[in-house]
Amino acid sequence: MAILQRTPASLSALLNDLPETWVRATEGDGTWSPYDVIGHLIHGERTDWIPRARHIMAGNSRPFEPFDRTAQFTESQGQSLPELLTTFAELRRENVVTAQLIQ
Repeated sequence: MAILQRTPASLSALLNDLPETWVRATEGDGTWSPYDVIGHLIHGERTDWIPRARHIMAGNSRPFEPFDRTAQFTESQGQSLPELLTTFAELRRENVVTAQLIQ
């Protein structure tokens, strides 16, 4: 939990105030920019981590719902990197609290 709690601040320290060309840069086809990665983390916070923990804690034996690995490409459109970093920090904070409650 200590690492999960620190991740948003670490990413903000690394990425805030960088030029847009840096945060949107990829290494070529099929690779993700830092902007894409933050969007991916947000999607995971919303749809994957806590729902799967609840699924396990409830003793469900059915398979997990599939995770859309590329949802960020549509969900993040129109948002700035600072907005995404703020959203990620808020979701992570809420999910850490939730995770501690469902343990």
